[in-house]
Amino acid sequence: MKRRTLLGGGVAAATVVATPAISQDRVSLSLLTDRGDAASSLSDRIGAVSGGRISVDVSTATASDTAGFLDQVSGGGADMYLTSHDAFVSRNPAFGLFAAMPGGMSPSELESWVTVGDGRFMLDLLGEEFGIKAFMAGDDGAMPMWARRPIAGLSDLQSGGVASSGLGLRVLSDMGVQNVVDILSGGDLSSVVAIEGLSVAQMTRSGLLGAFPHMITPNAGRPSATLGAGVNLSRWSSLSEADQLLIERCIMAEHGVQRSLALHNNVVALSEAGSAVTSHEMPQDVWDAQIASANTVLAQMFDAGDIAADSADAYLFFIGDVAGWSEIGETAYFLGRKQALTL
Repeated sequence: MKRRTLLGGGVAAATVVATPAISQDRVSLSLLTDRGDAASSLSDRIGAVSGGRISVDVSTATASDTAGFLDQVSGGGADMYLTSHDAFVSRNPAFGLFAAMPGGMSPSELESWVTVGDGRFMLDLLGEEFGIKAFMAGDDGAMPMWARRPIAGLSDLQSGGVASSGLGLRVLSDMGVQNVVDILSGGDLSSVVAIEGLSVAQMTRSGLLGAFPHMITPNAGRPSATLGAGVNLSRWSSLSEADQLLIERCIMAEHGVQRSLALHNNVVALSEAGSAVTSHEMPQDVWDAQIASANTVLAQMFDAGDIAADSADAYLFFIGDVAGWSEIGETAYFLGRKQALTL
């Protein structure tokens, strides 16, 4: 396929890195975020690794402000953002591929695609369209669906309403859910019977666990929940290669830390919640509808412009390859271990 040839060539070219020049100039960067702890950790790391020469000033906003981060950073109102790329899917649906594609890649698969596959090249092309250099900066992991009461089947969601974010909103609408609420916009959650897009730790911190105590898994709507960091492209290009490498490696390190921290926090939160959380299996008709609608939403990207189409193509190409190994390398082991742990 012509597109695959183009992508392969692009990745090869992107991997050629010049020897970085050494920079001694002081650099001050401003960062917008709705994830204050993660952003402060990144700021501290960059400051420490640079010996204080590079400083990152963090400004924290609410989730409802995140949609504006893209224009603020690309327009030079701030140098960086750290948030979920879910917030930008209305500008280009391909952003959702790098956040939480329903029915798509797990955190480890997505990390592999972006780190060593075509995903890095596609994220660069997507970023160039909006004047940013983007990175992965953490992952809250797979998300359950949380419900006020047990969900018997798809009709419960269609008639009752569900809250989500990013491409999850499009999938729910395609599934026939009449009342779809965007969590990021601060929508009224009192009108929904279920929520997806929040981990058990986030449900606990937000005080929502008491109202939505039923945890339903597996949830095809949220197989990952990746954070993204973006830098104004002109600002990025003005940095020395040494400073670019330093900042990129610090973001990569924080990506790993935030992934690990999310796993730890969820384990602790679920343990502390105890009997306050009741676990359920996802009804088969809901799962089937999620997968079918996810395929529809992904297919729509091929009509959303060249970058979205190429990104969707690259995503499908990689997931087709990696799925077989994930079954062998992870799923089979987890299922076997579960049986062993219950003996």
